[in-house]
Amino acid sequence: MGPTQAIISSVISVFFYAMVVAAVWKLFQIGNDLGEIKTILVDIRRAAGTPAAPAALTANRAPVAPPQTVLDGPISLESAEALLREVAVESQVLEAAEPPKTAV
Repeated sequence: MGPTQAIISSVISVFFYAMVVAAVWKLFQIGNDLGEIKTILVDIRRAAGTPAAPAALTANRAPVAPPQTVLDGPISLESAEALLREVAVESQVLEAAEPPKTAV
């Protein structure tokens, strides 16, 4: 067994172990993401009040109001103008709060 073959074997071994570590790390990330998705779905079911929520979880809790939609239908011209004014004021406040950008 020559020195070149030993070096190549070592490099392949290190690469293989790195791939195994990366795969295990990715599996933990996927598991964490799935746990977060499950939590979000449970919260959505509770907020929507669907019958899919277990009775034991909702029996001791006060009823949750359904989420309100921002726009239920067409809005008046006055409401649209007021909304645009609020957005303009907020954007001006955000622009004033940002530090000036310098050219590189």
